[in-house]
Amino acid sequence: MPSFVSLFSGFSQHTEHVRTSDTLKEERVRLLYSNLPSSVGISALLLVLIIFVFNSVIAHERLYGWSALLGVVLFGRALFHLYWKKYRSGAAKQLDWLFWFRLGAIITGVLWGVGGVVLTPQESLSHKIYISFAVGGLSAGAAITMAVDRVCVNSYLFSVLVPHIVFLLTVGDKMSLGMATMMTLFLLFLLPSAKQLRLQFEENCNLRHQAIESALRFRQMLESSPIAARIADAETNQVLFANSSYMTLIDTTPDQILSIVTTAYYPNTDVYADMMRKLCHGKQVTNELVELCSPDGNSWVKWVLASYIAVEYENKSAVLGWFYDITDRKIMEEEVEKMAYYDVLTGLPNRSLFFDRLKQALIKADREKRLVGLLFLDLDKFKPVNDQYGHHVGDVLLKAVSERICGCLRRKTDSVARIGGDEFVILLPTLATIEDGVKIGEKIREELNQPFVVDGKTLDVSSSIGMSVYPTHADDEHDLIKTADIAMYYAKADGRNRINVYYEAMVR
Repeated sequence: MPSFVSLFSGFSQHTEHVRTSDTLKEERVRLLYSNLPSSVGISALLLVLIIFVFNSVIAHERLYGWSALLGVVLFGRALFHLYWKKYRSGAAKQLDWLFWFRLGAIITGVLWGVGGVVLTPQESLSHKIYISFAVGGLSAGAAITMAVDRVCVNSYLFSVLVPHIVFLLTVGDKMSLGMATMMTLFLLFLLPSAKQLRLQFEENCNLRHQAIESALRFRQMLESSPIAARIADAETNQVLFANSSYMTLIDTTPDQILSIVTTAYYPNTDVYADMMRKLCHGKQVTNELVELCSPDGNSWVKWVLASYIAVEYENKSAVLGWFYDITDRKIMEEEVEKMAYYDVLTGLPNRSLFFDRLKQALIKADREKRLVGLLFLDLDKFKPVNDQYGHHVGDVLLKAVSERICGCLRRKTDSVARIGGDEFVILLPTLATIEDGVKIGEKIREELNQPFVVDGKTLDVSSSIGMSVYPTHADDEHDLIKTADIAMYYAKADGRNRINVYYEAMVR
């Protein structure tokens, strides 16, 4: 971080460095231990969920043995937090507190890393995905709560993610390799993100330290800071001072800045009011994810990590706010989330997002006493095309099939998802009659009967479609998919290129 010492006469460089270093050390320890209860609580809750979910697929000796070890470590870390709250005073003890925190974090990370290996059944894709999401979620949380300490966050991330990545690579199947690649990319994304948060924390800590010295030094420091910062009246929210970075952030000029009311840039004023209430009660507001927008709500929208502190400025009660622009990172996170819920090849919702939509559709159907239709579609003669012309042609064909299916759906509530290689499901959440669903299925089947032209080659495929209706044929989303799948296999057995509606006599 650039030194501000040259701005302040009367203080030696060595003295300022020592003060800043001690303050940074104390603040780092405080933030780490302050975040510890939520981290331990979430880890404990996830541990309970894992025991519940994996109880039937993992040997009890392995599952409960690992759970017991992790539970003991989490309990120990909780005790350390209580001990720290009681005996945390004293700058000389900060290194000791930091050492014990790091040790606890590393042991916890190693145990989660071991869990990512020993609790991942190779034969169950859903449990494999569950563990991947679990270790990924823990890592994402750690990248925020431990970001202020490089040793903690890096050790934890590598301990949790690397064993799971290596395990997925050793499994060797296509899905595992894909998941390993995504987890590796996720790790490479978290490391620099955590570093940026740590750098911001260090800068913010120095800003706070210098603010205590005097109002003049405070202002000079803010003016030279690369972080967007402003001071606003605690009662009127009118800006009293803002640096050039803040003016750039909100797209204003020095002539206009002092007439600005800060709340005009918060689309959700309740969020801002809640943060100010926390300040009034003496609580810290640090690194809050906040949305900012132009006063007209149309020109721009930005996402920042915002921190606030109550200060005295020009004999007024004021609030210092500083903002780290993470708009680009927010966009990247949204893209990563899209990769988690959408099929990369076709852009259609994947199995995870489809299940969520299906659950919501059934809840709404129960409330409104409606039918929900599900079409389970499997392409006929796709494998010969793939084998003869290669995966590239097969991929292009799948995209074209997706487009044709989507083109057959006229209602905004209808949706299609790709859940397997050449398997698609179509959700009809506002079905009036079973016959209406059959008509839509027939329309799709006839559309897919038309030849496809890919790379100059004319390809003929067809589709076998099974249909099931809630609550006529199924009691929940799992049964609905299962019965539609059964009906689809009967359609294949009956000669393919047809649609079958599920009935009770079909063998499950």
